[in-house]
Amino acid sequence: MSVDFDEHGYRKVKPDDYFRYDCSGCGDCCRNVKDAVMVESLDLYRLARFLGMEMGEFALQYTNTAFLAPAFPILMLKTKQHMDACIFLKASRCGIHSSKPRTCRTYPLGIGPDDERPGSWLHFIVSKKQHHFTGRRRRVGDWMSESLTPEDLPFVTADYACTGALAKLMKRIGSRHEDDVVKLIMCYRYVFYDMDEDFMPQYTRNMELLKERLERLGRG
Repeated sequence: MSVDFDEHGYRKVKPDDYFRYDCSGCGDCCRNVKDAVMVESLDLYRLARFLGMEMGEFALQYTNTAFLAPAFPILMLKTKQHMDACIFLKASRCGIHSSKPRTCRTYPLGIGPDDERPGSWLHFIVSKKQHHFTGRRRRVGDWMSESLTPEDLPFVTADYACTGALAKLMKRIGSRHEDDVVKLIMCYRYVFYDMDEDFMPQYTRNMELLKERLERLGRG
């Protein structure tokens, strides 16, 4: 199966579309992924719990900080020097398989809110590795239903909305408090969580507190 991608490396698909894919266990999709696997807040929470760590501890040990925009930090999984393989890839097997990031679970598909149709989801194929598109014929909607947990879609919806709100606040603040903004975003998005409590109530609370702190900076 030949798949045509746009200039961003994506191909939009619909839930009723089909594609071919079987995981052969080769580990190829886990190599050459330097700065390519984003660890979202929910991912970080699950991974930290899986390894019996605090979220901040996991972030320091297993992720690198990148920037979605100036002063807007995000976390990316670290990679090994050899072939830029994921830090958790061992003998072509995933060491965090049961708790791996959403990006990895839905591969070779991705999902995000459709800006043109509020309340709808946009599905897309995310790999340019043509040899991956072999094997069983699969329906896009079925694949995503099997890959996503009940918590994933509410989180993605909330996180996209929050990212837009934060971007507006940061534009108002400008560069005069850039270091403070980075620290606040890192703390409230990735650190200030109790591992014994459910994630979403904490995330919602943290994002409201983050917005309040940024609004104060904007008035300063």
